[in-house]
Amino acid sequence: MADIPLTNIHNGPPPPPPRALYPDYSAQEAREAPWKYAGYRVFSRWMAADQEFFIVRRFGALNTRVILALQDEITQYEQRLDMIDMEYSRKAKDLSTNNGSFRFDPSNERREMIRAILPDKLLKYNQFINEYSKLVTRAAVDAEDVRKVKRWFDGVHPCAIEREEQDYISHTDDLIPVLPKVKSRFRNFLESTLLRPSIIRQFFERKPDDINLIDDDQTVWYSDKRVERFFTVVVAVGGLSMLVGPLWILEYAYGSAVRLGVVTGFITLFFVLVSVATTAKIFEAMAAAAAYAAVLMVFVQTGRP
Repeated sequence: MADIPLTNIHNGPPPPPPRALYPDYSAQEAREAPWKYAGYRVFSRWMAADQEFFIVRRFGALNTRVILALQDEITQYEQRLDMIDMEYSRKAKDLSTNNGSFRFDPSNERREMIRAILPDKLLKYNQFINEYSKLVTRAAVDAEDVRKVKRWFDGVHPCAIEREEQDYISHTDDLIPVLPKVKSRFRNFLESTLLRPSIIRQFFERKPDDINLIDDDQTVWYSDKRVERFFTVVVAVGGLSMLVGPLWILEYAYGSAVRLGVVTGFITLFFVLVSVATTAKIFEAMAAAAAYAAVLMVFVQTGRP
């Protein structure tokens, strides 16, 4: 049997062109027609490069409306079930009518509702509520992350995405992060001030895999490991200073009023640092400050009179 040519049995798509031939357009052409040369191809890669940018809508009003519709549908079945129960509980019904058995239920309609219809309806209703409750309890989207996405739409690649399709980012109260990145206020402060200069930023910046495609000279991708390592060192040095500093100051402080002022100042500073430099809640910061105050009081009692 003669060999069948490979071209006759190949039903798949044609092989892609060699990468050496792409891109075949200039930077000027890309700027003039971003909807063609950028579009969702670039935007999706840019968004996937950092979880901070992966922001979507919760569709709170629509989810609520669907839940209410499902609730109303089940309510109608509930009302119908109550009517059947009353009908088969009337005095006019035969004494042998058994409303205390699923097996010998005299109403086929009631049996069908309980065994087949309502389980499916309630399962769908419960699953919908459980899934939506996960969206509702997600952390709020960071305003700075929203501004970064808007900047990409309006400044970096204007007209790359249809206006109607980028309008979702304007529904501020309905936005949620797909994968929230929990950052303290102090880290946000570091990224927006100390790490912003290019001389320092280069030590904490990372390059995504698609950097050649998504780089826009405005977006900064920080390496979470490097930033967290630096943040840990800063917090460790600050925490050690908060423990050692009062020892030396109290050693040379005279008078109860002065020593009390030193303790008060360090407790206040400690509370502020815990609130700003960590993700602790207010009552957790208060508890940490109380423990720190107890340590300082030991220093006061064992120090000079």
